[in-house]
Amino acid sequence: MIRCIIIEDELPAREILRSFLAELPEWELLADFDNAIEAIGFLAKHKVDVIFLDIQLPKLSGIGFLRSLAHPPIVVMTTAYGEHAVEAFELTVFDYLLKPFPFERFLKTANRIQLQLQGKSAPASPVELPCLVVRADRRTIKLPVADILFVESQKEYVRIVCATREMHTRMSITKIEALLGAHDFLRVHRSFLVAVGKVEAYSATELAMGRHVIPVGRLYQREVRERFG
Repeated sequence: MIRCIIIEDELPAREILRSFLAELPEWELLADFDNAIEAIGFLAKHKVDVIFLDIQLPKLSGIGFLRSLAHPPIVVMTTAYGEHAVEAFELTVFDYLLKPFPFERFLKTANRIQLQLQGKSAPASPVELPCLVVRADRRTIKLPVADILFVESQKEYVRIVCATREMHTRMSITKIEALLGAHDFLRVHRSFLVAVGKVEAYSATELAMGRHVIPVGRLYQREVRERFG
């Protein structure tokens, strides 16, 4: 049996995970908690193979809880906020489920965990990292990182320009730069962040990306020269 616990402060989310786990005969749910503090005491007394861990928790966040564990078991992060994905994977999280996730997505993760615990090679993770998750137009939108051309700061909003669309969000350009740090993006101006692979031409003062011309700030010119040759 694969022994697991759930740490999730929202009752509906806990119930969904319980129902999903009930469909897996080889999995045993030992306990569920609405905070990480109680889970720490449980882990000191019980052997657990897998933790389903929410990030937004009272008193101690999921990230803080994970950092406190000297030898964590397999951890699957669950959250409605994709901006935590990069930090989560830096902590060697096994997978990252972006709410609301369907049973099929949950099952893929469960099957991969089962293979790993059996000492078999698990297939590549189908994680959500290739997407940037932003709030725009009163919706949560997942933007494939590969589609993003550049990001522009515009006073109260940030404009994200993709190959076939663009949108505005209140997320800061500094925050977006941090989220895209694992990918090949470069800050070329106080107000512009660009996908390096999408740049078609450049000079000391500007970059060309299709019909878009991006200015290069004076303080960023040296880094641009080094990156582009």
